[in-house]
Amino acid sequence: MDAETDTSRRGLPDAEHQRYGRIFVALGLAGTLFLAGQGLRWWQEHRRAESMAQTLHEVYRRALNADPGRSPYGRLQFELGKLKAQSAQRLDMVELLAALSRLAPEGVRIREVSMATASGVATGLAATPEDLRRYQATLAAEAYFDISLAKADMLARPVRFELEIKARDRAAPPGEDQ
Repeated sequence: MDAETDTSRRGLPDAEHQRYGRIFVALGLAGTLFLAGQGLRWWQEHRRAESMAQTLHEVYRRALNADPGRSPYGRLQFELGKLKAQSAQRLDMVELLAALSRLAPEGVRIREVSMATASGVATGLAATPEDLRRYQATLAAEAYFDISLAKADMLARPVRFELEIKARDRAAPPGEDQ
């Protein structure tokens, strides 16, 4: 057999084998570098995510004053719900003062306000009994507070009065008292 017939049976000459071999090695090297880069990026992101998870766990631990457990977000929502329920039953002094002043006719002056957790008392003066009646009518429409007249000296001028104030349950529909 001669050399020509031998190479025709093998398929490709040696130069072509070497060329394809170099291409295969270059593609393998490029793929390996690509995979190594992706692995490095994944490792860095994993470390960053672990760091963020530890930081978040520390925030939950500080916010809940204990071990946050398996569902810290759920516990935070539960604690928030408890706080909202407590605040719904309390008097908010700023809202109360706003309601008392916003609804007051020209001849009515509030002189003193004292508060407890869920109730309070306001004393004041009205120029005339009619001013006090108008003030009572506007206070009856107040959404956040149940305000009623406790005492009034209708014979004195100016009219001295005392209002009892209770917080309405804000979780209940409007118009329903607790």
